[in-house]
Amino acid sequence: MFYTSEPPEVRVVIDAHVHLGTCRVFGRDLRAEVVLESMDSHGIALSIVQPYPGAPDARQVHDDIAALGESSGGRVVGLASFNPHRDQAEYFAEIERCVRTLGFVGVKLHTIGHAVDPGSADGETVFTTARELGVPVMVHTGPGLPFADPALLIARARAFPEVTVVLAHAGAAIVTGNAIAAAEVCDNIVLETSWCKPGDIAVMIARVGADRVMFGTDAPNNVSAELAKYDALGLTPPVRAAVLGGTATRVFGLAVGADDTEQNVPAANG
Repeated sequence: MFYTSEPPEVRVVIDAHVHLGTCRVFGRDLRAEVVLESMDSHGIALSIVQPYPGAPDARQVHDDIAALGESSGGRVVGLASFNPHRDQAEYFAEIERCVRTLGFVGVKLHTIGHAVDPGSADGETVFTTARELGVPVMVHTGPGLPFADPALLIARARAFPEVTVVLAHAGAAIVTGNAIAAAEVCDNIVLETSWCKPGDIAVMIARVGADRVMFGTDAPNNVSAELAKYDALGLTPPVRAAVLGGTATRVFGLAVGADDTEQNVPAANG
């Protein structure tokens, strides 16, 4: 049972997809105070923050994210995003620094922002790095076909079964069906739902399970809309708690208290 007429109650909401800094690819400039103000306004307990793919200096943004995590009392954790079209040693060194020194919880493969085919040699570098460091890979899907087609991640997920693959935007209402199909055939694929339709999110929960669906926003001005989608679904408290916090807590190994975010979650189609 996934739906209820009871008012939703969730103690911990985690935003799994937030950016910080300047982006020359998409023309964005997002300041730390805007991120924190949005979190406060919408009751977001913790945000997983990454540089934009068009950051002029991704290393500096990684440092800025780590500093924001400290100044916010741990309400922000980092996810590394570094262009893999670099020397492999340079790429690995920066992701290793982020994970082992700065305490970041994952790595991003930005298919459109970095022009990376997941099936290419440089795309594989992201997965081998994540496997060695023991962290999940978040992959941009949706806008930016063909590289952003979720179906391209099936082969990678099967080749790296020990790596959790988070499909950012889960196809973004463009190829969401492919994202759901990929998750159905690969148990290590998880769907992050920013920019998806509410009905598509309901299908994800029913077909893949709440324990492999997670809330994300992509931008502070999108938080209200993304939360409203989940409100409209009328999910039972355990399912709502899982998708709004429990799944991200487990996938990224977050220290926010699993008991507050997920309990007695039904299986897909249960």
